[in-house]
Amino acid sequence: MKKNILLIAITLISLLQFQSCKKDNLTGPEIQTLSATALAPNAATFIGNIVSKGNFNPSDYGFIYSTTSDVSDVKGTKVSLGKDVPQGEFTKEVRNLSLNSPYYQSTLFVRAYITDEKGTALGKTIQINLPTQQAGNVSPNSGKVGDQVKITGKFYIESDSAIEVTFNNIKAKVLSTSDTEIVAEIPQGIQARHGNQLSIEVSISGQKVSVSNGFTIYANVKDFSPKSGPIGTLVTFTGDNLPDYYNYPSTFSIFFGNIQVNTLYGSIPQISVPSTVEVKSEVSVRLADKKFVLPGEFTVTPPVITGLNPAVTLPGTSVAISGNNFPGNFEHNQGMPTATIGSTDAQVFPDYQGGFTMIVPESLSAGDYTITFKSGPNTVTAPKKLKVLSYAFTNFSPASGAPGMEIDITGNFIKDQSYYVYFGTIPSSGAATSATNLKIAVPGGINAGNVKLYLEFAGKKYTIAKEFKMLGPAITSFTPTSAVAGSIVTIKGEGFAQNYYSTVVKFGTIEAPITSITENTITVAVPSNLNPGTMKLTVISNGQTVISSTNFTATN
Repeated sequence: MKKNILLIAITLISLLQFQSCKKDNLTGPEIQTLSATALAPNAATFIGNIVSKGNFNPSDYGFIYSTTSDVSDVKGTKVSLGKDVPQGEFTKEVRNLSLNSPYYQSTLFVRAYITDEKGTALGKTIQINLPTQQAGNVSPNSGKVGDQVKITGKFYIESDSAIEVTFNNIKAKVLSTSDTEIVAEIPQGIQARHGNQLSIEVSISGQKVSVSNGFTIYANVKDFSPKSGPIGTLVTFTGDNLPDYYNYPSTFSIFFGNIQVNTLYGSIPQISVPSTVEVKSEVSVRLADKKFVLPGEFTVTPPVITGLNPAVTLPGTSVAISGNNFPGNFEHNQGMPTATIGSTDAQVFPDYQGGFTMIVPESLSAGDYTITFKSGPNTVTAPKKLKVLSYAFTNFSPASGAPGMEIDITGNFIKDQSYYVYFGTIPSSGAATSATNLKIAVPGGINAGNVKLYLEFAGKKYTIAKEFKMLGPAITSFTPTSAVAGSIVTIKGEGFAQNYYSTVVKFGTIEAPITSITENTITVAVPSNLNPGTMKLTVISNGQTVISSTNFTATN
């Protein structure tokens, strides 16, 4: 019996030892990171090795990579190869690496992994350097919208759809690609002026690199309007990346035929058609050393003269030329038109009311003249002739008079135009009431007697043999001949100025207040400060002085 008990104990101990050894033989997986090879800036091949899958049901395997060295199952980008976990080596080529930045990351850290029900086992970390996308120069280094440019460099291109080229962040059309060259078309919509520097950036599969040399955008001028008009017409140009006045480069110029035209102040851009152009002109833009002809021509429309005012005139006077299609914008020095009266050149200037004024030369003789008007390449003729009269001063009436009297002068005049008539050296002005009559008032300040009359035309004085008799004031009588201070004295005579401002009456040397005045009669009050005694009466009228022949006696 004791033997059996001992045998059972020994058997139990042996079973326990066997189960313990079996439990100690359960192990986890073993994995290796063998290698990582860079293929492109965003592609690489990873190789790993599963030495042992372990005893805990592996469910996933693959690689984990990151741009930082602390790669783990919770830090990095996982590349899973599935749940069917093999024994031995495994390989994965990874495209479009997630590098967490649009710009180049040169270093990549990789680890192989295997996951089972107990957790994740990792191989060692392998570090590799990714190749560099390299964009070198752009050629040519200047251009306009629609031009093609070549970008050289070292590119790792997987597909054309992965390539993007931008000019100042505006996407361009990619025309062709290779490992060393990309051809792109300059896009519309770039927010820059002619002559500005642009940044060009190449993006391949999300990785960006900038072109090393500078690129200058040129204007892409498409058209102009209007296509016709008179000299001085404002022509506006349209297109992309046009220059502005404040940064106007020498590489941009506008031509009408062979005539270079300057742009106007503040325009983007706008020009005023100069007088030197032909009737029809090819319009072109020159960018640096290249010429671009714009669609259509510009046609200079001729002016049309509809009238002359006055149609009858004198040498030295001005004539208004009216019509339409006249040139404009002369503040921009586009060339003043010229005119001829017959074969004689005449000075012309704008009247700023849409027409022009022509000065009839003083040397022009009387006659009927054809008027021609030249504006730029066009010369037109007025529909009617201009009649030029000779200067004439033929007569005046009445032949005598006192200051203030109106006289009528006959001759050749421009109706409603003002003229000066000189009585000796004293001028008087008046307007012509017709083509043959001028009304003038006799001026004051002239002594009685005969005086020569001169009519002034265009700076010249004309006269006739006839003289004007200047009537001065005259005292024929006064009553009473004696009186006390404050009494009214009536003075009779002729040629008195009929206003208080031009007449002075004195008792001796004492001025008396005038109470009324006509051409023949003046009434005055005897001055209060007059000393008793006898004295002369003096009348000063329009600068002329007359003294009574008899005395006045002042009494108490």
